[in-house]
Amino acid sequence: MGKTTTAAATALHAASLGYRTIVISTDPSHSLSDTFQINLTHVVQKITTNLDGIEIDAFHELDNNWGQIKDYLSSLIVTLGADDAIAGELAIIPGMDNVFSLLRIKEFYDSGNYEVLIIDMAPTGESLRLLSLPQIVSMALKITRYLEKYIVSPVIRPASKMSKSLRAVIAPESVTHSWELVLEKLLDMRRLFEHQSLTSTRIVLNPEKMVINESQRAWTYLNLFGMITDQIIINRVIPKDGLKGYFKDWQVTQQKYLKMIYDNFSPLPITEVPYLKDEVIGISRLSQLGKMIYGDRDPTHVFYADKPIRIYSTKKEKIFAIKVPFVENNKIDVTTRGNELIIGIGNQMRSFVLPDSLSLLQTEAAEYNDGWLEIKFKKK
Repeated sequence: MGKTTTAAATALHAASLGYRTIVISTDPSHSLSDTFQINLTHVVQKITTNLDGIEIDAFHELDNNWGQIKDYLSSLIVTLGADDAIAGELAIIPGMDNVFSLLRIKEFYDSGNYEVLIIDMAPTGESLRLLSLPQIVSMALKITRYLEKYIVSPVIRPASKMSKSLRAVIAPESVTHSWELVLEKLLDMRRLFEHQSLTSTRIVLNPEKMVINESQRAWTYLNLFGMITDQIIINRVIPKDGLKGYFKDWQVTQQKYLKMIYDNFSPLPITEVPYLKDEVIGISRLSQLGKMIYGDRDPTHVFYADKPIRIYSTKKEKIFAIKVPFVENNKIDVTTRGNELIIGIGNQMRSFVLPDSLSLLQTEAAEYNDGWLEIKFKKK
């Protein structure tokens, strides 16, 4: 039981409350079909009352959004001397298939057919990272339009009619239009993800050290990219009645990691889901799981809207700020180890996985201001 099962259970619970809901898998290794025991495809289909589902075909989305651009880049790469057999692969930016899968979310949102969209993301959330550069995307769009308006259209494209070699490298107007359309879609998708009253993320993890570390990294990046996380859901927590025999040692180990989760993800709301006796598949079992996770709460509500981590820059420094009220009378120790930031407040220790933009920088100082502990990194 993991993120897909939790997404399915959340969608069913929302639908049971009367919300028109769709559950969308953008994970390349789709497993929604197995979870619901329904054969879902890249075409939307009904699962039950108020609930539809779809497993997005990444290659289909890639071709729809990148097809013209890929054909142009392939021909350009061949012109520059690359082997024709690999030109098509070189014309695809790694990760773009995941990005274009996410762009379908905006289409479903704009359609007005659904009140709730539940997304089963890829485990690492790398597609979110690719969508998290609004300034770069915005700048690329401005540069593209400037070049097209003042250089390409009035000068280069007319000249290409008299030069075969120039025609081979200049992008046709249809390709330029496709490129602008892709950038605009990315910006629209990014704005939707940043809209805190509409969108939140929920991290699903098992109480295991490597999983906790990866989840910390995801949470850090979500904060960095302006998206809120409103719940932590811990899966497969061994219940007390499982303490006998083989699982006794596992339960002891889990207690240590459960404490780590509560320490490192506070103040986010945290929900524990017990290790159940059998598989959670099919609508009946998923409905039971949804009630276990949410109880009387409405799963469509945002449970926590604050951002306990902020990452921003000044002219001379980059600052990693964490909300930690009531620490002004405690001793604060800050150390880094690789890409890990370790903060000691009194007798409490807490660690964070730093984003790449900070992990190679030198820490300068730590200051406490108005409820926020600010760790300052010196820019290179």
